[in-house]
Amino acid sequence: MNVLLTNARKRSLKGLTLIELVVVLAILVALVGLVLAFFPGLLSKASKSTSASSIQDVARAVSINFTTSQTYGTGYDSLLTVGGTTYGSLTTAVQAQVLAATVAVGDDTALATLGLTSLRPLTATATDATFNVSGPAAPIVGGTSKALTITSAPVITSLLGNYTPGLVPTYYVVGVGKGASVVGTGQILQDAPVRAGANALENPTTSYQRYGLVFLVDTVSGARTGHFLGGVAFTATGIATAESNLQQYYGN
Repeated sequence: MNVLLTNARKRSLKGLTLIELVVVLAILVALVGLVLAFFPGLLSKASKSTSASSIQDVARAVSINFTTSQTYGTGYDSLLTVGGTTYGSLTTAVQAQVLAATVAVGDDTALATLGLTSLRPLTATATDATFNVSGPAAPIVGGTSKALTITSAPVITSLLGNYTPGLVPTYYVVGVGKGASVVGTGQILQDAPVRAGANALENPTTSYQRYGLVFLVDTVSGARTGHFLGGVAFTATGIATAESNLQQYYGN
């Protein structure tokens, strides 16, 4: 009798296990369907949240470096190729918000007071737009050197906050590449961070996905003066600040 009951119980358990397996698989399929339906939105939100945090972290790091060493660092990526044309791996939306400009005489001195004395032109490669594209550092010489400037009013407004610029403001933007003086062993940044993109247009192999820094040079009391404004990210929809990322994250 016990043997018969045991065999019956085993058959019952086997049948129950099979039913449970089918039910679990059905639930998993339903959950996967739900997750996939919302995945694009979740990925975009995660990217914006991480980007906002990283922008602030990079900006904070170079600010601390200035406090301790009286320099915001140098040797950043110019975001331009040799010769001073806009670098092709910046997304189309970013390129529409910037301009390749000649550094004016006086602006080079103003940038030098912040520690920014050289820039690294970028080399275009077919399969790498981010990791190994920084060329040798070249000194910034007013009147002959090229640099990338921001022309987008909304981006500038977001960066300025409550600061009112002086006369003839110019907003220089650079990329924080591995060759920057603030990056490396013993420096304020152990490595140059790479942004996690929200879609295929923000792939580090096809578009520049380092973070950027923005420096303002304006005329105050008759002299060209340099200021560090903050960090930015380069996205498929344009230059993003920490504030604009957070606004988009919360749907504002």
